[in-house]
Amino acid sequence: MTTILAALDNSAAARPVLSAAAAVARLVGAVVEAVHVPENGYRTARAAADAAGVRLRVTSTSGVGGLLEAASDDAVAMLVLGARATQTGRRPAGHVALELARSVRKPLVLVPPDSPVPVMLDRILVPLDGTSVTDQALAATVRLACRAEVEVIALHVYDYADLPLFSDQPHHEADAWAREFLRRHCPRPELVKLETRVGVPGEHVLRVARDDAVDMVALGWSRRLEEGHATVVRDVVAGSSIPVLLVATAAAAAAVGQAPSEGRLEAPSAR
Repeated sequence: MTTILAALDNSAAARPVLSAAAAVARLVGAVVEAVHVPENGYRTARAAADAAGVRLRVTSTSGVGGLLEAASDDAVAMLVLGARATQTGRRPAGHVALELARSVRKPLVLVPPDSPVPVMLDRILVPLDGTSVTDQALAATVRLACRAEVEVIALHVYDYADLPLFSDQPHHEADAWAREFLRRHCPRPELVKLETRVGVPGEHVLRVARDDAVDMVALGWSRRLEEGHATVVRDVVAGSSIPVLLVATAAAAAAVGQAPSEGRLEAPSAR
């Protein structure tokens, strides 16, 4: 049976993590299992798992290694974990979670500590950058959403440099590409809406997610965190108040020796 693994720490953040894991499990027809890496006890994690009716496994390996070990199980399709809050506020710090995300060989959902509970997946936001690598990374997510009758908002943000001189109209070619992508992977036009913006991508992703009452943001990413990479991912994870799904591109998956099927989230019947 396909498993969605919910990584619980010993804090109140365990509740939104479990709720997000349950929402994804309903989408793909999977079961939820919780895992806790030994810290200073696990009473809160145990109570949250019991309240959700989920089995909790406490790893024998401490630290990040215990979480990576649990996620390596072939039955695990996705890892869901909390993005820890900063010391000065409730927003997720992001960098710690992203460092871990770089090592996980499965799609991963980062859940901010202030994520609404229960987590419902009625509408997801899928930012597209017009590249084939992002297309391939997010195609399965779009297919799953449409199969489950979840509304998909596709967003393409144009950089100011992409606009033709003396014109405030974005390139029509990218719009046509995005519509073709959506037509191929979600042949139900009533479930799909295409949005375009001009400016800083991360800022617009957060704004559209808020204005359109989105339940989850799905991002394709390269797993590269050095300067000049993952800017949108960093911005969205740091500023989002809803879960963020990260799906590695094919090239990123190959770089860590990951099988092609490990980088995609598909329903069990589609495997």
